[in-house]
Amino acid sequence: MTMKNYLLFCMIACAGMFFSCNDKSGSDDPFYAYDPSKPTTLLSFYPDSGVFQEKVMLLGENLPTDVENVRVYFNHRPAAVIGSTGKRMYVQAPRLPGDTCTISVVVADKDSLVYPDPFYYFASITVTTIAGNGNGTDYRDGDLSNCQFAPRYICVDKDNNIFVTTRDISTDATNTRNICRIDEKNNELVSIAKGVTANIPAADPETGAITIATETTVGSYYSLDPRELWAPRIREARWPENVPRPANGYKHCMVVNPDDGYVYTRYYYGQVVKINPQTFDMDVVATTPQGDSYGMTFNPQYPGILFISMWSNGGEGYANSIFTLDLNDPAPTSTIKRLTAPIASGGHRDGPIDAAQFRQPSQIFCDGDGNMYVADYGNHCIRRITPELMVETVLGIPGTAGWKDGGREEALFRYPRGIGIAQDGTVYVADNGNNRVRKLSIN
Repeated sequence: MTMKNYLLFCMIACAGMFFSCNDKSGSDDPFYAYDPSKPTTLLSFYPDSGVFQEKVMLLGENLPTDVENVRVYFNHRPAAVIGSTGKRMYVQAPRLPGDTCTISVVVADKDSLVYPDPFYYFASITVTTIAGNGNGTDYRDGDLSNCQFAPRYICVDKDNNIFVTTRDISTDATNTRNICRIDEKNNELVSIAKGVTANIPAADPETGAITIATETTVGSYYSLDPRELWAPRIREARWPENVPRPANGYKHCMVVNPDDGYVYTRYYYGQVVKINPQTFDMDVVATTPQGDSYGMTFNPQYPGILFISMWSNGGEGYANSIFTLDLNDPAPTSTIKRLTAPIASGGHRDGPIDAAQFRQPSQIFCDGDGNMYVADYGNHCIRRITPELMVETVLGIPGTAGWKDGGREEALFRYPRGIGIAQDGTVYVADNGNNRVRKLSIN
């Protein structure tokens, strides 16, 4: 037995003591070497239900003892494999695999084996307020519980720095228009730039650089480099020659494509462009229906597909919708697809995305597992689009505005506009109508 396997055996043995009363094998299994010439048999597992990172013991015969040689899935969502003794395998339930899960085990390149009984997954979602005292008309940084701002849009970089652009919806005064950063560790709101009109920020997943769309000129945007302590710099991307320019620089959102490293933005007039962050060259990749969009995201489950949220003034049947643009196609103008129900006036309905309804969907962002979260501004709630393109209301009571922390039964929002997601899956909400930033904890 190698030292690595010995340590894993000790870990499993300790866990086995906890589960011993439910183990039907009748013995404290020693370490059994895996024999690739013999079949692997799945017997049972314990417990039969749990939450994210629930410790689950899988029982079987001839289970692989090298954790690098086995994959375990809960509804096709990979689970962390901690160790194996050959008869017991110790795993952790992954995040949000679905309510009723099939547990499957794949050994090397062999066929998948499936446990006959399901695992029942329970997700607990709560929201807490982390910044803002409710006053959005008088900006004040400092202590998070006493700071005053009107958070409009938000993003989180790879080091969990939270960037917020602010603008009060009641007065829209210049003194409420700022770029700031939330430092949860030190409990403070830090001002980066004051008196600037900035829209949705985007974080580069590799470099940590922040780009923020502006409306001053056609090619203008802010750039914040972590190597310069995020000092704001105005950039001017070069519009391509011999291509009709938009009448104004109205662009509200930006997103970085993790596949090519380009920054993508969309204009009110419909042009979708990509910007080289090194050369500032700009290329038009598609023309979409006219209207405001306050959210764009890429999904690791759908490479090359840009998901876009359209405001209530979207034309050609795209109002209050989520639609996609396929960047894999050489002629992407023909691959624009509305995903949600064609209800121009908007509404609220969960279920398959082709039947789902939103009302003024704002910022949209995707986590590492392919779950897309939407700030459903007009419905006062937070929605989630699963990797299987099912829509569900995460928190908030549709059509009911308010401010209340808690779980599904009591949480309330007021015109949420911004969504940002940290590396660990924590969701941050710019609750614009309440002048606060809220945190969703998913367990």
